[in-house]
Amino acid sequence: MSVSPSSNTLESASIDWSDPAAPVSTQFDDVYFSKHDGAAETDYVFLQHNQLPSRWADHPRRHFSVAETGFGTGLNLLVLWQRFNAFRQTNPDARCRRLHFVSFEKYPLNVTDLSRAHRQWPQFEALAAELRSHYPPATEGCHRLLLQGGEVVVDLWFGDVLEQLPGLDAGDRGVVDAWFLDGFAPSKNPDMWQPVLFNEMARLSRPEATFATFTAAGIVRRGLQDAGFEVEKVPGFGRKREMARGRIAEQHYAALSEAAEPDAVTLVGAGLAGAATALGLVRRGVRVDLYCQDEGPAQGASGNRQGAIYPLLNQADDGLSRFYQQAFPLARQLLLQMVAREHPIAHDLSGVLQLGVDEKSQNRLDALAQQSFPTELAHGVDAESASRIAGVPLSRGGLYYPLGGWLCPAQLTDALLAEAEKSGLLTCHYRHQLQTLTPQGGQWQLEFDGGHKVLSDQVVLALGHQSNQFEVTAPLPLNPVRGQISYPEAGPTTAGLKTVLCADGYLVPEQDGRLTCGASFGRGDASSEWRETDKAEIVQRMANSFGQEPWEPELVLDDSGRAAVRAAVRDHLPLVGPVPDWDTLAQWTPDTPLPLQPGLHLITGLGSRGLCSGALCAELLLSQLMDEPRPQSQEQQARLTPGRFWIRKRVKGQPVTR
Repeated sequence: MSVSPSSNTLESASIDWSDPAAPVSTQFDDVYFSKHDGAAETDYVFLQHNQLPSRWADHPRRHFSVAETGFGTGLNLLVLWQRFNAFRQTNPDARCRRLHFVSFEKYPLNVTDLSRAHRQWPQFEALAAELRSHYPPATEGCHRLLLQGGEVVVDLWFGDVLEQLPGLDAGDRGVVDAWFLDGFAPSKNPDMWQPVLFNEMARLSRPEATFATFTAAGIVRRGLQDAGFEVEKVPGFGRKREMARGRIAEQHYAALSEAAEPDAVTLVGAGLAGAATALGLVRRGVRVDLYCQDEGPAQGASGNRQGAIYPLLNQADDGLSRFYQQAFPLARQLLLQMVAREHPIAHDLSGVLQLGVDEKSQNRLDALAQQSFPTELAHGVDAESASRIAGVPLSRGGLYYPLGGWLCPAQLTDALLAEAEKSGLLTCHYRHQLQTLTPQGGQWQLEFDGGHKVLSDQVVLALGHQSNQFEVTAPLPLNPVRGQISYPEAGPTTAGLKTVLCADGYLVPEQDGRLTCGASFGRGDASSEWRETDKAEIVQRMANSFGQEPWEPELVLDDSGRAAVRAAVRDHLPLVGPVPDWDTLAQWTPDTPLPLQPGLHLITGLGSRGLCSGALCAELLLSQLMDEPRPQSQEQQARLTPGRFWIRKRVKGQPVTR
């Protein structure tokens, strides 16, 4: 079948390495960095002329945000990162404790070229290695990197900066403190140095935001002035006669009060989503009281011993597919970082093979293989290659996700909470079931069974399918989906399975002599009881998936396994963000601010893809809560917001009811 190439395909950087000390972009016929000490030039142009690091000493917020217009080799990040670390060592009591770096790149370098460039700066070897270890596949949109234990956050936006910038959320009063206006020279790259760039810089700038750029070209200075920046020329670096620097003009801002960063949050729910949120909060210096109705964490859907992790892709390459393309690398990061910190998490990132079960599903996989996704993200394989990858004979090929695999969700949840507890900012309260949640005097009153009451300014609900059990959340379109998985003993052939197999059901390689297979899907069923009928459904799914393989009879199910309930939404995307004011939403018009219930936030509806989506959902919610740069565009945030179905109706002029 004929399939058009993916619109998400990015052209990689093309580099002339004739002079390793001054690599040249063949797309722009310009050097990536100066051969006369590129690191010193970065320090002079971008750090010194943005008054860094001196501004960090009295910065009023816990994080400082820098945005740059061309990531290239990552040199600017490495110089900034090293200087920030030095500042933190000499100023341990400063309020500013986190660095947030936002960068754009139309032609991403591959890891090999990054490594080659980084050899020029041995002083950054450790930082550069950490950057490369989490460098994402080159798909369009934002890829969040959590570096140095979350102290340094990097948002890499792959794609044209003029197309990406208008989609960024400016928050309450901007999200950028300093701009590194970098990129190839205006004479070499005139398409970038346009009014839309300067206007978007102004829109995204916080009060007191500064900029610096290596060029003093008139088109740049006039563009910045027209957008609302004060601009001056100063001596350039080395042989360059002049450069420009400046700041956003004070009159650019309306008289709006700035929202305070929260110091404490009440979090309800101790599954994977709640644990990722708790860790993100304490990393931001926020005290967390976590409440859970169970004896301990991960007692629900997050309590399975094995689960597959890989991105959800589709032929449309739409908002759903792009969300998971951006969520998947972050999920891997979080797992590998917890393992590196010596938390015991059973896992094997040996890949995932997706196989068709009939002609229709096989055609779909063949079409996906033609979508030009990065090879390391997904590519097609024939039966011979699939068998070699899987370690068991397979009669057909499919789609292979090399970076995927399996992990133990329960152990990952435990690890995230254990890591958060090291901060001293997390207190866990188990055996506390939330009964009521009501607004009271600008705060939220939470009443638990036994009569225990708590007042809180900020509440995050991470209760899965139970998140809509309160009056203030009742309209949420959550559906319980019950799933049962089984743990058959590995047989002579299946003991050699090396990678996760997904078809009508899924099969995970053995752990302690048992495989994991599943799953049954009971929509609208909130019971976690073990049922023989579910076991029969899994048996049928295994037959549908692998019945043509000679080893399928080895999958003999017994009474081992478990049932759990997930929360699902009909459009297969999570619900993340502030909870709407439902009554006011019925009269809302699209040209006015969205009515919200202040201080009430939600992360739920992750369905069967929580291992992949949980980390990004948590980071998005936390970025909204702390008014940081968001790791999703405004369009993508609209796809995830809890009130999205009502909003769409109101945009169309249709009436809505609670």
